[in-house]
Amino acid sequence: MKPMIAFLLVFGAWSFGTVQSQSGRSVWDGVYTEGQAARGQAAFTAFCSSCHSAAEFSGDAFLGAWDATTALDLFSTMQTKMPMDNPGSLKPEEYVDVMAYFFRGNAFPAGKDELTTDREQLKLVRIERKK
Repeated sequence: MKPMIAFLLVFGAWSFGTVQSQSGRSVWDGVYTEGQAARGQAAFTAFCSSCHSAAEFSGDAFLGAWDATTALDLFSTMQTKMPMDNPGSLKPEEYVDVMAYFFRGNAFPAGKDELTTDREQLKLVRIERKK
C-alpha cells in the first residue's frame, strides 16, 4: 500500500509541474532581459515617443488595459496598429524589445532569456498585476 501512495504523490507532483509548464508563465517569471529592455527603450524613443509617453505604458494605465491578457495580445496589437502612421513597419524583434521595455517600466523582473517573437511562446506569457 505504501509504494502506491508514494507513486501517487510523485506522479501527482510531476503532473502538476507538467500542467503548470503547459499553462505558461507570467510576466513575474523574468520573461525578458535587461539588454532587451534597453533596446526596447531605444526603439520606443525612435519610433513611438513622437506620439506616446512612456507613462502611458506603466502602472494603472498599462495594467488597466492589459491585465489578464497575454504577451501575444499585446504583441499583435502593437504589430497591427503601431506606429499609427505606418502599422507593422517595425521588425518583430523591435516590437518584442519595446514590450520588454514596457515590462521593465512596470517593475516586472528581468530574466536570463529574451522575450521571443514566437507567437506560440508569447501566447503562454500572462500579463498580470500580481503573481
